[in-house]
Amino acid sequence: MSESDVRDGLRGAVADEPPLSFDPDALMTTAEHQAKRRRALVAVGVATVAVAVAAIALPVALGRDAPAQVAEQPSVSSSAPTPVAWPPRDVSPVSYTVPELRQRAEEMRGHLKTAFAEVLPAATAVEVGQFSGEAEGEILDGQRYLNAAVTFTVDGDRYSIMVAVFAPGEVTDPPSVLCAASGAYCRDLGTTDGGPVAAKTEDLEPGTVSTVYHFRQTGAQVYATAYNYDMTSRTPPVYHPTVPVTLDQLERLATDPAFWL
Repeated sequence: MSESDVRDGLRGAVADEPPLSFDPDALMTTAEHQAKRRRALVAVGVATVAVAVAAIALPVALGRDAPAQVAEQPSVSSSAPTPVAWPPRDVSPVSYTVPELRQRAEEMRGHLKTAFAEVLPAATAVEVGQFSGEAEGEILDGQRYLNAAVTFTVDGDRYSIMVAVFAPGEVTDPPSVLCAASGAYCRDLGTTDGGPVAAKTEDLEPGTVSTVYHFRQTGAQVYATAYNYDMTSRTPPVYHPTVPVTLDQLERLATDPAFWL
């Protein structure tokens, strides 16, 4: 049987079949378009992964660079410190009367004047506020915390810090909560007198706030916060490029045993 006979036989076998419902040329065109689309999707997927990696890397880089706004960071050992459970068990909350709080406020204010001068000798025109509550000088019966602001000048610019002291049982969040918020650089500074010490720097643009927290074995908490502006000013604040107080200096204030309730 010749090749011509085979072709004629096939034609006769399908002579009565209906015509094809599609155009072979159109089918090939569609197939080519789908192949191009798949290649484009693969390319977009690769680009998306690259963008995602960059998006992750950028905050990490920013987190590492954020502390540059603080002049000097404390030295850290190569091995990670062993976590300390906090708050401790069986914390005994302490309550104070107004006279007791006023006495502690005056004692701590007197110490803060000396301690600040030792920690930041470059500061001039130092003004140490009263330890009190929500408003300066306001102390309420049963209040379980006190805080005071210090304003000072460095190289002609005005800045401030705040020292806050909380009685045992007043703060219950563990150190890990500090780093839960986004936009903050957090660092574990180990322990002092058996209590965890942690640092956090927040870039609030244009404000910069750096804080060192001491979680004490008694269940109390003391923290020292530095601002790149005068947070006590009654006029719009003037923000400066850096915070002229290091984490080491803040740590010395936060871990000072003379600050307690």
